Amino acid sequence: MRHWLRSRTCFCVSGDGHPKESSPFINSSAATDAEKSQQYDGKNMALFEEEMDTSPMVSSLLSSLANYSNLPTGSKEHEEAENNEEGARPSKKPVKAPQLGTLMGVYLPCIQNIFGVILFLRMTWMVGIGGVFGSFIIVFMCCSTTMLTAISMSAIATNGVVPAGGSYYMISRSLGPEFGGAVGICFYLGTTFAGAMYILGCIEILLIYIIPQAAIFKIEGLEGPEAEAALLNNMRVYGTLVLSLMALVVFVGVKYVNKLALVFLACVILSILAVYAGVIKTALDPPVFPVCLLGNRTLLSKAYDVCAKVIEIDNETVTTKLWSSFCDSDSLNATCDDYFANNNVSEIQGIPGVTSGILAKNLFGNYLEKGVIVEKRGLPSDADPDSPTTSSNRYVLADITSFFTLLVGIYFPSVTGIMAGSNRSGDLRDAQKSIPIGTIAAITTTSTVYMSCVVLFGACIEGVVLRDKFGEGVNGNLVIGTLAWPSPWVIVIGSFFSTCGAGLQSLTGAPRLLQAISRDGIIPFLRVFGHGKANGEPTWALLLTASICEIGIIIASLDAVAPILSMFFLMCYMFVNLACALQTLLRTPNWRPRFKFYHWALSFLGMSLCLSLMFICSWYYAIVAMGIATCIYKYIEFCGAEKEWGDGIRGISLSAARFALMRLEEGPPHTKNWRPQILVLVSVDAEQNVEQPRLISLTNQLKAGKGLTIVGTSVQGTFLDNYTEAQRADQSLRKLMETEKVKGFSQVVISSNLRDGTSHLIQVGGLGGLKHNTVMVSWPRNWKQPEYHQQFRNFIETVRETTVASLALLVPKNIAAYPSNGERFTEGHIDVWWIVHDGGMLMLLPFLLRQHKVWRKCKMRIFTVAQMDDNSIQMKKDLIIFLYHLRIDAEVEVVEMHDGDISAYTYEKTLVMEQRSQILKQMHLTKNEMEREIQSITDSSRGSIRRKNPPGMRSQHSAEEGASLAEKPEDEVQLIHNKNASTPTSPTSPTSPAGPAGAAATWTDNKGADKGPALLSPGPEAGKDFFNMKPNQTDVRRMHTAMRLNEVITKKSKEAKLVLLNMPGPPKNRNNKTNPMDNAVYRDYPIFADIQVMIFLGFGCLLAFFRLYGFGGMVFNFLTATFAIQWAILVQGYFQFSHEGKIHLGVINLINAEFACAVVLISFGAVLGKTSPLQLLVMALLEVPVFAVTEWVVLKYLKINDAGGSILIHLFACYFGLGVTFVLYRPRLNEGHAKESTSYQSDILAVMGTLFLWVFWPSFNSALTLKGDDQHRAILHTFIGLSASTLTAFALSAMLNKNGKLTMADVQNVTLAGGVTVGASVDMMISPAVSYALGMMGCTACMLGYKYLSPFLARRFRIQDQCGIHNLHGLTGLISCAAGICAILLASEEVYGPSLYEIFTHRAPVEGDPKLQQLQMLIPGLQPGLGRSAKEQALFQVAAVFSTIGASALGGVLTGFVLKLPCFASPSDDLCFDDQLFFDVPPDYDSPLKLNDTSTTEDSAA
Repeated sequence: MRHWLRSRTCFCVSGDGHPKESSPFINSSAATDAEKSQQYDGKNMALFEEEMDTSPMVSSLLSSLANYSNLPTGSKEHEEAENNEEGARPSKKPVKAPQLGTLMGVYLPCIQNIFGVILFLRMTWMVGIGGVFGSFIIVFMCCSTTMLTAISMSAIATNGVVPAGGSYYMISRSLGPEFGGAVGICFYLGTTFAGAMYILGCIEILLIYIIPQAAIFKIEGLEGPEAEAALLNNMRVYGTLVLSLMALVVFVGVKYVNKLALVFLACVILSILAVYAGVIKTALDPPVFPVCLLGNRTLLSKAYDVCAKVIEIDNETVTTKLWSSFCDSDSLNATCDDYFANNNVSEIQGIPGVTSGILAKNLFGNYLEKGVIVEKRGLPSDADPDSPTTSSNRYVLADITSFFTLLVGIYFPSVTGIMAGSNRSGDLRDAQKSIPIGTIAAITTTSTVYMSCVVLFGACIEGVVLRDKFGEGVNGNLVIGTLAWPSPWVIVIGSFFSTCGAGLQSLTGAPRLLQAISRDGIIPFLRVFGHGKANGEPTWALLLTASICEIGIIIASLDAVAPILSMFFLMCYMFVNLACALQTLLRTPNWRPRFKFYHWALSFLGMSLCLSLMFICSWYYAIVAMGIATCIYKYIEFCGAEKEWGDGIRGISLSAARFALMRLEEGPPHTKNWRPQILVLVSVDAEQNVEQPRLISLTNQLKAGKGLTIVGTSVQGTFLDNYTEAQRADQSLRKLMETEKVKGFSQVVISSNLRDGTSHLIQVGGLGGLKHNTVMVSWPRNWKQPEYHQQFRNFIETVRETTVASLALLVPKNIAAYPSNGERFTEGHIDVWWIVHDGGMLMLLPFLLRQHKVWRKCKMRIFTVAQMDDNSIQMKKDLIIFLYHLRIDAEVEVVEMHDGDISAYTYEKTLVMEQRSQILKQMHLTKNEMEREIQSITDSSRGSIRRKNPPGMRSQHSAEEGASLAEKPEDEVQLIHNKNASTPTSPTSPTSPAGPAGAAATWTDNKGADKGPALLSPGPEAGKDFFNMKPNQTDVRRMHTAMRLNEVITKKSKEAKLVLLNMPGPPKNRNNKTNPMDNAVYRDYPIFADIQVMIFLGFGCLLAFFRLYGFGGMVFNFLTATFAIQWAILVQGYFQFSHEGKIHLGVINLINAEFACAVVLISFGAVLGKTSPLQLLVMALLEVPVFAVTEWVVLKYLKINDAGGSILIHLFACYFGLGVTFVLYRPRLNEGHAKESTSYQSDILAVMGTLFLWVFWPSFNSALTLKGDDQHRAILHTFIGLSASTLTAFALSAMLNKNGKLTMADVQNVTLAGGVTVGASVDMMISPAVSYALGMMGCTACMLGYKYLSPFLARRFRIQDQCGIHNLHGLTGLISCAAGICAILLASEEVYGPSLYEIFTHRAPVEGDPKLQQLQMLIPGLQPGLGRSAKEQALFQVAAVFSTIGASALGGVLTGFVLKLPCFASPSDDLCFDDQLFFDVPPDYDSPLKLNDTSTTEDSAA
């Protein structure tokens, strides 16, 4: 649609984008141009003349709609055609408008089709077996199913006109031809088997109740299986005869069936009325139908003449016929059956009446096994359970094993037939009104009749009579007939004619349904059944229907046939409900049914009931029916004619596709699910034909119809001017994809230039999560020729773009020589040169190719390159094991490619390329001049290659052996490709020269290629002699590698059919500009700034907690920190960062120096307020070297893991400080000092220091961890540990305080314990719960240490720990070390994966270990380790702990003795903790203390 908006008027101009043959409003008759001109000449609609061919005038449209009629070809038309054939052919008569109303057109046909043989022959038996309660459930469930289906059907039928064919048309037009055909066939089979069921019912009534003497196979005198077989054979013979007669009647003329329809309907209605009349009569005068029982067993009526053992005749006791049946003679002393002798004979009334109360006894079921005697519950019976039953042929026996699901299957056909009204929609006056009302009214009527019959049968008839299926105990009468009034023959005759009529209607309707399916053409092999007589009568369809119906006749058992047709009808009804539900949920625009009382939930409930009933009836029949429907569905899908009926399946396909695409967007695919989703980039010629058709063939061989394939091309121009060319190109792509059997999508873009078009395809190809991950593009042809230079530049840009987009790139070379899909290689090899690991892509390609018939017989060879230091034998073993685990069968060969001397040719070629490139820069040539110079370079290079190559190394289509392309300086790039990519050996041409079939290259993002060729910039060297310059050694090595590798590949893979190798990726740095994030300042400076805040603000504020020593705490911290950092840079630089006699500085040096500074400041806390500034500087001067040496020894020789510094920082600083304070012991301070107290302001300042430390501690712990996941874990674990210790500190502080209040010392120190406790394991894979537990443990230890351990150390060990560093750093450091050791012991490759050897670098395999090579393929850059086990690493951790404590304590003691020298001016005991000694302080700096002393004195005086 195209819209213009002017003012407030909207004009809509329709385009030609919709297929006009599918529009219901287009007149299909074509008028000539003259007629059109006459039609519109002189009219005021000339503006729309061009639209008249496709869009009709509104006036003509309204006229055609008003006169619209739909009289489908059905039974009525056949009857009229036959009438026309009988007399003279009259002139064409106008078609009469449909006149049938709701009653005659829908209600009565549905009544006639629903009421059937089951009601008359099996309903009473069902009530007797299942009980009133169980039977009512069955009836209610089945009737509910049909009612829900009728609601759905009414919605569909009122959404337009439903032609003859009923449910088939509903489903096929709603769910598509596949579902429609499958369900239509099921509906047809159901209708056909319904005909068989009706015929069998008809024969059963005839042979059992009307003329038993007509049986061909006599049943008299037969027992058990023999009698059953005779009955079935009679059914088969008579059934076949009746079927033939009925088929003949239908063939002769359907008009006779239609004329008898009213008679059959009258029989049904009269029969049902007779039953109700009989029920009423039982309330007034129950009929006499005695039933004879022996004990509680029901006797056959033919087994006795009098219901007694003996009778009195003329005062003489005479035995009866019953006696003779059970005894060996007529004498009174004869030997009789034990059960006969022990039980009395009784006679009960078979129909006691509706007022007798028999309903209570018939409420519950009495399911019987086959051959079990029908017994009356509640009567006494004397039977020996161990003795076998004799004379069983004298009793009424159960003919089949009964159970609930069997009853459902047998009963359900009695509720079918609800489609009769919708099948006649063309004959209805107002179908959209009549179908819902008539169908629902008919179902309501029949459901009421069925439910009432269940209750009335149970209330009127004795249970043993109900369970007597064939009325053998009531003189062979039809059980329901015994209830009827005025005579049982009303029911017998009525049901006989009813079943005959129903059978005729089934044989009439089923062929027409098959004919409708056949004429739709969706099932090709059924098309023959769409033909018939001249009047359209479906002769062939009738023949097939009769043949299938004969199958049901051969089955011969009504109880066996009923579940079969139940399956087919249930499946049909299920899909009617599904069609309505889908149309409702999808909100299809044309879904506007006039029937409004429907809902998708009701449809789904009906569908669920249908599916449940299918499996309840018979699970194996349900599976067979579904299998038939599935086979038909698949047949139509693959072989049937394509139909587009605007069905709902397309709508649900769109919804499902949208849902699936949204799911794909939720996250990246797992490695196991990865497969190449290929975007094939092809080019088209001037006629829009594909220039590289073999690319599509290769795609088919790679994909084999799996996954996503997009074939794209670009057309140069503008969309308005070149849209037609784009359409032709798209058609060309589609045709080629169809020819090559590639399942995928075509995409054509129009762009101002081909380069941008290709870029657009790479960027926007696919939809949502269904995008390509691989791009296939052919190697550019004749790329060295000047006219193809732009083509090769486009290719280079494509390579760069795929690299940036992280897409795999497949580049087949000599694509025209690749085999087509019709060729076969009977032998040969696919060679894979596995030089660098590309994630498995190179291994996957030959595996995928060998799945295709073209490459199936080719063997796979894998070559890998070993250098001088590699163990070739071990590499081969490792590769074989690796391939075994990958389940790939391939030959393995390790090729040794030694470094050797760089050839003069390589040196010369590289030199010439660099000289020319530098000269071009200095000359500032124009673009054209530069291109000429570039061409001279490539020509010279090509000539040099030809001179250096021996003639035998070239093949018919040889290409350049090693290529370097010099373009504009910013686009300079080097590519390595296959040296000998010759024409493949055709499998059909043995005379073709042997050689590789081609070389397919996969680009990978290789670190070695990141640097790119060196770019020299003009400057001071402008006057340099470029022809005497030396080439860049990196470029020389690359060129040497390329030439040697090409030589090796040519030698080893000369006979291969295909050579696969991966190539280095293009340089990422196109303009030689450094990425700012690659600079250490951007990576490490934020962490450095965080640690700066901790050192100068955190420690400074925290150490200012004494009320009279605030200046000293903060300023001396400032002084000491500044000095320690500068001193540590030099000392640590000497041990760790010294190269070639120079210390290399960087941000990382500053971070390490600040760690050393933190060590000094922690130790400073032990002697806070008791030392002079000079002593502090000397302590820093001595402690930093001791720390640096200890750090160097531990890291270099013990090689431990200590990311958070728990060992080297916290333990060292703690015990060094304790050693110093041990020597500087002041006995007078043991009992405290007057100035050793805090104030309100000083505590606030100290808490600010705590907050600074708390906030930035995660940076402190994660500073030196590996960037990425390790650093992420360190931050998380530190924060969790700090949070745990903070919460625990507040809780313990209040608990341990006698007043239950918080202590500021606890808040200032103990809250930080968690940061220390997690330090040793901070980068390891410990759970958050462990981090939390460590935080709580550290806090508890620290809190108890402040309260109990610090006073104990001061009293007993002369250790006056002024700030409690032993509690915050020592105890927590020990806990942290223990946790780290446990984490190391538990660390395994199952938990960490290959990253285990990045975190625990010393556990990595040693140099030369095969496992190291496997790991280096997974983790490029992984360095060899020491091969330690977890236990060994843990022991080294323990050794590091003890050695660090020993070295720090010894260093602290020695430093203490140095600080004790008088020359360092240690303050006296009285002047400790006082700023007045070293600072000019304000006059009132000690006023809080004086005020406190005054208050204390006054209190004492008082």
